[in-house]
Amino acid sequence: MSVVLQDPLHENATRLDEPETDVRRDLDAPRLPADEVILLEFVDESDPSGTVGTRTVFGGFLVSLLLHVWLMMNLGGWLLPESVEALEPVLETTFAEKVIHQEIEDAIPFELANPDDRELEVREVTNAMSLGLAVVENVPKVAAPAKQLLDEARVDLARLPAYDVPEGLKFDDRLVVKGSTGEQMVQIESALDRVTWEIAQNLQESKLLVVWLLDGSGSLKTQRDAVAKRLRRIYGELGALDNTSTIPRHEKGLLSSVVMFGEKTNFVVKPTDKFEDVQEGIANLPTDSSGVENVFTAVKQTVNLWSSYRSEQHRRIMLITITDEAGDDFGKPHLEAIAICRRYGAKAYVIGPTSPFGQRRGFVPYVAPENGRTYQIPIDLGPEAPMAENVSLPFWFNGPQYEYLSSGFAPFGLARLVSETGGVYFLTNMTTMAGLAPIGSFDEATLRTFAPDYSFGEINEFAKDIRKHPLRACVLNAAQMSQRFKIKGAPRLDIRVAANNFRQTATEAQKDVAESQYMLDAMLQAFPPGIEKQLEREPSLRWRMAFCLNYGRLLANRTRNLEYNSLLALMKTSLSEGDINTRSNHWIFHPSPDVKNSGVASKKGAQLAVDLLNRVVTEAPGTPWAIMAARELQHPLGIRVEERFIPPPPPPAQNKAQAAPAKPRPLFVPEPTKQAPRTPPPKPPVLPKL
Repeated sequence: MSVVLQDPLHENATRLDEPETDVRRDLDAPRLPADEVILLEFVDESDPSGTVGTRTVFGGFLVSLLLHVWLMMNLGGWLLPESVEALEPVLETTFAEKVIHQEIEDAIPFELANPDDRELEVREVTNAMSLGLAVVENVPKVAAPAKQLLDEARVDLARLPAYDVPEGLKFDDRLVVKGSTGEQMVQIESALDRVTWEIAQNLQESKLLVVWLLDGSGSLKTQRDAVAKRLRRIYGELGALDNTSTIPRHEKGLLSSVVMFGEKTNFVVKPTDKFEDVQEGIANLPTDSSGVENVFTAVKQTVNLWSSYRSEQHRRIMLITITDEAGDDFGKPHLEAIAICRRYGAKAYVIGPTSPFGQRRGFVPYVAPENGRTYQIPIDLGPEAPMAENVSLPFWFNGPQYEYLSSGFAPFGLARLVSETGGVYFLTNMTTMAGLAPIGSFDEATLRTFAPDYSFGEINEFAKDIRKHPLRACVLNAAQMSQRFKIKGAPRLDIRVAANNFRQTATEAQKDVAESQYMLDAMLQAFPPGIEKQLEREPSLRWRMAFCLNYGRLLANRTRNLEYNSLLALMKTSLSEGDINTRSNHWIFHPSPDVKNSGVASKKGAQLAVDLLNRVVTEAPGTPWAIMAARELQHPLGIRVEERFIPPPPPPAQNKAQAAPAKPRPLFVPEPTKQAPRTPPPKPPVLPKL
């Protein structure tokens, strides 16, 4: 094999197989410049085919071929028409609604007690939110001045943590499940049957301490008697479950106790497994005459006193509270009661009344045995929210006033106690609900959408959140003003006048609506112009309907007041004494679809009121909001007057016949008689404090 030095710039090539001297001679020769470097290639002389050149030519051909193919493909792509269809794949999104299967509670497959042994006849249960018993006319006004709930219920206690971990071994790792705040209206016997089921369910999992907390007020005496009679059936059913091994056998698995609360908490029966002691304790409960119901204080003291049954004996605690009022200690005791219940895993169950719609107070009719007269005693039943959310306004013309309409919800404090501890609130017909106007029934599913927000334990936190929402702030400000300044009812709609006093009579009627107009204008200042444009920004359906109802009712009342006032002013100037004596001495005011007496601004306000109220009827059917809005829309907002003439009675006829002279009679001095002592007026009855 020989190595050839090839130089494309020189014809002669030097062979490396020549003698060594020649090689040295060549090495000693002067070097070529850098641009004349000699290329080296090893050639195998024994290869006659010349594969070196062949490989070089084939490699160049391959590179050229690939280059031309690449150019043809790219140039051909420019000439191809664009594809009609999109190159990117179409993304399709499908939504599958998760079907929620409602589990039906398993009924106990055997008879727990003899049906013939019922102490009380179970009455038919009314539907859902059917509230009240009878229409009440001439509802009295509450004499006590209304106060702002913000000032009354303000709490200085810092917000307690959701899960308070106690010291030592008193730790409960149970997760608190939100409770039910009232789903249907039941009689107290049916509520007690449901409580029996709840007790049995808990006994299947753990030992149990049941605490009966009963309101000691006089208005609840009938319900306490019903509970005492029902207890034998309740504990009889639980005993039947124990005998059939449905409930695991524990040593004293069920303990019960009795607590009465009023102004103070009275621990009547300590935890015991003897049914007779519990029944006797409830049957002999005294009546608390203070008129104060500190229910949250009683809950806190009860759990604190008997917490060792949870921490040491590992018993669950069930608090069964029976009351007919909302409680007088909402605030710090309310927060502390919830905190200690959650600390020890105690569940609160309440059998109680419903709250009046947008009102704090209700009333109870009381017949005094001293004189047989009926008196209306005010009581605290609400409101159903942290603060009253409705303005207090009268309805005009014929129809119910709905001043004490049921809300369909429990009082806020008791409902929050149940919600935060995982219990159940049973709406029950109580004596204290006799003053609520009956409506029929509300739709349960719809009412759940309008439930209040139970996350606020303090009023100042609730008020702080309200300030973030303009519509809510408008509603609450107007509602608070209506509580402080009570508007009078509808003005006189049937007026009889005489020629000598018709202007004065009309002026007196105008004074009433002028006073109401002043208060209405003050409330309407809480609603800035154009505030209704922010309706769609409000996320809560409850607050949207509250805004539409209250703002619409305020505008409707303002329109009617202006129409009435303007119409009376027109009649004072257009009628004369001769007209009164001949054709117009009886004025009857009727609703009219035309708003024409009070100007263009009043027409615009009337149209806005109708639009807002119609929205409530459309978007909230089957609710108290819709009932109030429909009542306001029952009559149009304009007013017309019907003028009648009642002829005056004729003067008494004079008897022209002369009366015969009286015959003289002898006069005798009457014998003196002893006057009977005057009967002193009866003393006013002492009204009970409920």
